[in-house]
Amino acid sequence: MYDRIIGGYDLHWAIANGWAVPPVCKLSRVESLDLSAVKVVGGDFQAQALQAQLNKEASIQRLCLITAEEMRGPTVVFAGSVFAMHGVTHYLNNNYGIPAVEVWGDQDDEERAEALRKFKAGQAKVLVNCVVVSVGFDYPPLETAILGRPTRSRSFWLQCVGRLTRPLAGVVDFDGSTPESRIARIKASAKFNFKLVDCTAGSLDQSIITSVDMFCEGDEETKKAVKQAAEKAPLTPEEMAELAAKQAARVAAAKQIEAMRQATTGRGMGVVRSQQIDLTGRSNASVGTWRNPLKGRYHHVKLGALPHSYVKWASTETKGWVRELFLKEMRRRNAKARSAG
Repeated sequence: MYDRIIGGYDLHWAIANGWAVPPVCKLSRVESLDLSAVKVVGGDFQAQALQAQLNKEASIQRLCLITAEEMRGPTVVFAGSVFAMHGVTHYLNNNYGIPAVEVWGDQDDEERAEALRKFKAGQAKVLVNCVVVSVGFDYPPLETAILGRPTRSRSFWLQCVGRLTRPLAGVVDFDGSTPESRIARIKASAKFNFKLVDCTAGSLDQSIITSVDMFCEGDEETKKAVKQAAEKAPLTPEEMAELAAKQAARVAAAKQIEAMRQATTGRGMGVVRSQQIDLTGRSNASVGTWRNPLKGRYHHVKLGALPHSYVKWASTETKGWVRELFLKEMRRRNAKARSAG
């Protein structure tokens, strides 16, 4: 028994000191995954009850879709059961045209060695596993992790993510290295960051450990706001921290206003001047007045002022509500061009 810890380094320290590659993090919901009735045993979800949720065909299909859309470079998928692992591997190979191999605990040694060989040789783009790869697997070129096995355990989450934090060979191990020089070398390398996708339950369950919990501080409401932002686009830990700080400031301001209201008595004074407004017509506000949500050179510029080539690119290369926004702007411009012609 020891009274206190006298040393130790964590992932934050490793990234800040240039020994580990920084992540970009995204959250993806698996709507069919319901953890509300899954009991917690020993600090994590009870295995059989969790597997029953993960083994749903809808959950397996969703995990495949997330993998296909989010994978970048050599990708590892952490499945929650051998059954789900087999399903993901089958669909990726046969339905998505993505070469995938699988490894699990009771697998024949030669079969496992061959699967790993194919993955490291680039013959397979995705390595699907159940528990095996979470500890002791060393392959620095890994670029993407799909965490398809929700967990409440920080140590298990870190074990999985630790497979991707390693820089490429020769990047940081050189004579005379400093934190600044190592970070610069990582940024200039072919693996300047890695992509981490946490698969969450349909309810965005706050009990699940995700990248937001590991890289952000704050109460549940603050973290929930950051998680919702991370569902739309990958975020760096720095962007997460900035969002958390802004959300915390908004919460503090709201509490201050509420306290002021509680302390205010009496009625307001002054003259009320009103004007009747017809609300039956539709708004004439143009989509061209909306601001560009994409980061970069044209961030926050009105859509109507953006170059046509940029709007055309964004209407095809983005996804979700952002794509719909730019498609609407393209339709507005096309209609304007037709009326002018």
